[in-house]
Formats: sequence, C-alpha cells, structure tokens
Amino acid sequence: MKKKIEEILCEKNGFIKNQDFKIEECNEEFVKMSYEIKQEGMNPYDIVHGGVLFGLADTTSGVLAAVHNKKCVTTSATINYLSPAKKGKIYAVAKSLKEGKSIGYYNVEIYDENDKLLVTANFNMYYLDK
Repeated sequence: MKKKIEEILCEKNGFIKNQDFKIEECNEEFVKMSYEIKQEGMNPYDIVHGGVLFGLADTTSGVLAAVHNKKCVTTSATINYLSPAKKGKIYAVAKSLKEGKSIGYYNVEIYDENDKLLVTANFNMYYLDK
C-alpha cells in the first residue's frame, strides 16, 4: 500500500516531490510522514516556514484519505503553530476524525525529533471520487 501511494502522490513532479516529504508509516489507522529540515524551507528568522508545515500537514491528511481509496482536495483547514522547528527532522501524524460520503475530517499533529508538539491542524477534505 505504501509504495502504491508513494507512486501516485510523492513521485510525480509537483509540490509534494519538491518538498521531499516522505511516508514513514502508512496504515488504516494513521499516516506518519517526515520532512528533513533544509535551508530552502526556512523563513527569514531561521525557523521552518509556516507554509512548509502547512504543506506537510495537508499532504499527510491527503495520504490518509488515499489509504482509504479516496482522492481528495482540501476545502478548509485550521492550523496552530505552537513551537518553532529549526533543524533535524520533523514528523506529521494524521488520524481520521470522520469519513463521510463526500467529506472527510482529519487531525494532524507535527512533532520534532524529541517528540515536542510543534503544530496541530484539522482538515476538511472533499472526495473527488464519491
């Protein structure tokens, strides 16, 4: 399953591939993705740009929908930046809150290598193949 999703979402040219997000774990219950912090992802204050964090959270929720055979796009999201990330690797974990016929609701948390909570986010995803 992981390889199939990587081929569909992560190996095509585009945002996900260019950010170099990696699927670490992938099952029916949750998806865990990682991002190795690099200079290209930093803001002017030498912390990871909020757009990179949002992109990682958004992608992780989309991968979880794909695990459940859903093609989706984000309709709305809320994100809370709790602590900055400056170096190393960060991890996003997505869990499904509810999957309906045409809309799914997902929660994502991003942690640093020391399991410090950096970000919480919620995504509403519209299923294209309902």
